[in-house]
Amino acid sequence: MTYAFTFDATFCSGCKACQAACKDKNDLPLGVLWRRVYEVSGGTWQQNGEAWSNTIFAYNLSMTCNHCVHPKCAGVCPTDAYVIREDGIVILDTTKCMGCGYCSWACPYGAPQYNADAGHMTKCDFCFDNLEQGLPPACVAACPMRVLDYGEATTELATKELKLWDAPAQEHPFPLPSYSHTQPHLAIKPHAAMNNTENKSVANLEEIQPRTPSSWEEAPLIAFTLLAQIAVGGFWAMLWIFPHAWTRAEHEITLLQWLPSLLIGLCLGAGMLASLVHLGTKKNAWRALGHLRRSWLSREILFTGLFGMGWLYTTLESALWHRSTLEPIALTATFGLGLVYSMAQVYRLPAVPAWNTWRTNVGFIVSALLLGQSVMATSIQLPSSQWIRIGSSIFILLLVQLLLMHKPFPHYPFHHIRLGLILAGMALAAVSALLFGTGHLWLNILIFLIIVAEEGVGRWLFYRSRTMSF
Repeated sequence: MTYAFTFDATFCSGCKACQAACKDKNDLPLGVLWRRVYEVSGGTWQQNGEAWSNTIFAYNLSMTCNHCVHPKCAGVCPTDAYVIREDGIVILDTTKCMGCGYCSWACPYGAPQYNADAGHMTKCDFCFDNLEQGLPPACVAACPMRVLDYGEATTELATKELKLWDAPAQEHPFPLPSYSHTQPHLAIKPHAAMNNTENKSVANLEEIQPRTPSSWEEAPLIAFTLLAQIAVGGFWAMLWIFPHAWTRAEHEITLLQWLPSLLIGLCLGAGMLASLVHLGTKKNAWRALGHLRRSWLSREILFTGLFGMGWLYTTLESALWHRSTLEPIALTATFGLGLVYSMAQVYRLPAVPAWNTWRTNVGFIVSALLLGQSVMATSIQLPSSQWIRIGSSIFILLLVQLLLMHKPFPHYPFHHIRLGLILAGMALAAVSALLFGTGHLWLNILIFLIIVAEEGVGRWLFYRSRTMSF
């Protein structure tokens, strides 16, 4: 038997008894709602001569976790904390959850929600403890209109109900997303207004939308992505800026390489520490490699570790044994590419249209190259011929970032700040490469600071775009 919720939208009064019963039964804190009642409305008044007519409508939709056939939350969870029972109920094992919040990004319905008091994610469990005692879920039992029910997910469930697990997402009623491929276990008897062509909006969005994280909560993620990209890009830049350091064994060359290698290690270590700060349950961080088969977040963490070990080996090989062999260097550079690529894939989520685009992959690669070259250019004094190539490369990479920028959000000044930083960086790189013909350390540092500021603002906007429309 596979369970599914059923909902009759034609008679729902919007009393929210189901929502209150769920919150009470599961003792949910402020800001966490496992079941939410959407108040949808729309329509206008129209004048026809001296008479007025209207197309105004309103309906309610009670939603919780749909215990989908293909739950996206279970697919992306790095610790493999989700369990799909034989009856189709999707359970979150909170003893495995590390509180990264990735499942809430991926779910098309915003079902998993973070409990800040507990430090881990939470979600509807279909009140399976009630089911085992022959009782209905709390929300079903509380509904005074008997419009909310549950049953077996079969094609014979009801002839007039729209079975979402069998219907394409484009046919799901508003406000359900049209891109979902999870096949939610929910059957809806549609309200007449669900099928009209009028514009619809959610009237109680502030009440039912999942809690939006503050900028501070996402700061560790901004730090991790930027610092990891500096480390990877810096390692790539070393292969280009200091080519002889990998092939010669003289002591002077080893010392020359030590400072850039140290910068790479510091950035990578600081980034890994920032990612740990982001977690709600840090003691479960060791479980992060538990879902390599499906989770891009697990793969990102794996490549972070592999790149770190590769960096450590190549640095020790050069510093202690005064040699640099090609194989570990090439392998470490490849691990770095895997890190940046898997990092971009983490954000390629259909539930976040602003992220689910090729711009994310290209942007992350460009950021790594840009940050890496600029930080390496500040580590030592470069010859003029080398700086001309570096300055030209930075100019081109900044131009690419400019082309990759989203259309500015109305009345959002940070886009213009980033635009100004990009143009300033391009101007300084061009002037230094074409007029000075040499790498002045103070100018290199200024360019690096501008690029860090530009990338920082861009990454902050990237995370904000999850909840904004562009």
